[in-house]
Amino acid sequence: MFLFAAIIFLLAACAFAALWRGERAARRRDGLKHDLLQVEVDTALESRWRTHMLDQLANGIEDGLLIVSPDMAVMYMNQGAVRFLPVSSASVGRPLLECVRDHRVADLVAAAKRTGRRIREELLQSSADGDASEPRVFSLEVVPLHDERRPGLQLPLLVILRDETEKRSLEKIRRDFVANASHELRTPLSIIAGYLENLLAGDITDEAQQKRVFSLMQKHGQRLARIVEDMLVISRLESGDGVPLKLEPLDLQTCAEDVAQLLANAIATSGARVRIIVADGTSPVLEGDRYYWEQIFFNLIENALKENPAGGLEITVRIERISDELEVSIRDNGVGIPAADQPFVFKRFYRVSTHRSKQVKGTGLGLSIVKRAVEAHHGTITLRSQPGIETVFSIRLPAVKLASTPGPT
Repeated sequence: MFLFAAIIFLLAACAFAALWRGERAARRRDGLKHDLLQVEVDTALESRWRTHMLDQLANGIEDGLLIVSPDMAVMYMNQGAVRFLPVSSASVGRPLLECVRDHRVADLVAAAKRTGRRIREELLQSSADGDASEPRVFSLEVVPLHDERRPGLQLPLLVILRDETEKRSLEKIRRDFVANASHELRTPLSIIAGYLENLLAGDITDEAQQKRVFSLMQKHGQRLARIVEDMLVISRLESGDGVPLKLEPLDLQTCAEDVAQLLANAIATSGARVRIIVADGTSPVLEGDRYYWEQIFFNLIENALKENPAGGLEITVRIERISDELEVSIRDNGVGIPAADQPFVFKRFYRVSTHRSKQVKGTGLGLSIVKRAVEAHHGTITLRSQPGIETVFSIRLPAVKLASTPGPT
C-alpha cells in the first residue's frame, strides 16, 4: 500500500514537472514570438523612416531624378522631374515613353541599358506653352545600376536631369562681352597709337591740327578709362564682401543736376532736353554714397541719350516721397525697350538687340551697375517700357535711408 502511494506521488510529481516545463517552454515561445514581432515592427518603422528621409532628400534637390526599371517603366520620380518633363506622381508604374513623351529621353535610357554604360547628353527643350521665350537646355544623364555580386542581373537605371539654361546663357553673355570689350578697347587704343605714331614721325606739324589730334586722343583715353572704371565698379559691387558705402546726407537733386552738367555736351549734341523735378513737399535728401549715386544717374541718363536718335528726346528725373519711401524715376520718350529684352536688361554685359546696336558704344555694364548700386542702398529698381512711347526706371528707397537735412555735396 505504501509502495502504491509512493508510485502515485512520483507519477504526479513527474506530471507536474512536465507541465511546468511545458509552461516555461510555451512562455519562451510566446516571448520569442513577441520579440520577433517587435523586431519586425521596428524594422518596418525604420525602413519607412529611411524611405521617407530619402524621399525628402530627393525632393529637396533641384535636379530631376527618375528610376527606370529594366522593362522601361518608371519606378520612382522626385518633384524636380516635373520641371523638366510632363510627368506626375501618377507616372510611377507606367512606361517611360508614355510618361515623358520625348523619344530622345527614352532612346538614351534604352542605349544605356543596352550598353551598360553611363550616357550624358544635352537636349534643347522648347517652351511648353509655345511662347516666344528662348528654349531651355537641360542635361540628361543615365546611370545603369550594377551589383558586383550578381554581374548578370539587370537592375534599374538612374536618370538625372539638370537645367543648364542659365549656365549656357551666362557663357554666351561672357563670350559676347569678351568680343564687345575687345572691340571697345581696341578701337580707342588703335586711334591713340596711330596718332602717336604720326606725331613721333613728324607728320603732324600744324599747331591747330596738333591741338585737334590731342583733343581726339584725350577723348579716346577717357573712353578707355570709362570702360576700365565700369569693370572695376561692377567687380566691387558684386564682390561677396559687400560694398563699403561712404554714407552722408546727400541731396539727390543737386547730384542729378551735376551729372546733367557732366553730360551737357552729349545732351546738346543730341538735341535732347533734361528736366529734374522734385515733387512739392518732398525733401530730396537721403543718406547715401555720392559716388554710386552719380553712377546711377550718369548711366541712366547716358543710356537714354545713346539709345535714342537725335532730336525730340525728353528725359525727366522726378524725385517724390511716397508714403515712407522716396521714389526716384528717370523717364524718357524714346524708342523704348522691347518686351522680350526687359527681363534681362539688368544682367551683366547684356545689350538690347536693335537696329542701332552696332552704332551704340558700350559694354553692357551700365544698368547692371545701376541695379547693384541701388541694392547696396537697400533700394529696388524696376523697369516699365512701352516701345515708341516711354521708358521709366523707378527706384524705391526705404525710409531708414532718408535724411532730414542736407549735408555737403
